[in-house]
Amino acid sequence: MTVSGRTRRRFLQLAGSGAVITIAGCLGGGGGQQGTETTTEEMEDEHEEELPEGVSEEEFERGPVPEPYRMALSQANEQRDPEILLSKADVQFQEADDAFEAGLAVEGTNCGNCAEYIPDINGDGFGACAKVEGYVDPEDWCVLWESIEEAEAES
Repeated sequence: MTVSGRTRRRFLQLAGSGAVITIAGCLGGGGGQQGTETTTEEMEDEHEEELPEGVSEEEFERGPVPEPYRMALSQANEQRDPEILLSKADVQFQEADDAFEAGLAVEGTNCGNCAEYIPDINGDGFGACAKVEGYVDPEDWCVLWESIEEAEAES
């Protein structure tokens, strides 16, 4: 799932939560504090992923990634080829927790422990993938997930 798709979904989740909270407040006993409601926009801002400095949302999604990642080796020693990468949408890219909740992933699987993941090299907190375009957070997930052990056994 793309960041913009993830952001839209997160917005809808938060908007729904805000509606439930508002209704509960209207039906509640009136003993709560007045003027402390959090707006949907404030809740969305709290959950939005921070992009590396100087990187647009488009670059974050599709690249190019910084030079050290361009042809780097993954955790299972597969070289990244920028000419044959898949889009995040093609691989159902999303946060690992969301994939687990949707029944797509097994708990504990994420990009950070995937054979295709290229860990953070430049200190911005994001890595890359040998098969997927754009920046990758180690807490993300996609359908290409493969354990490092399985990949090493295949080679």
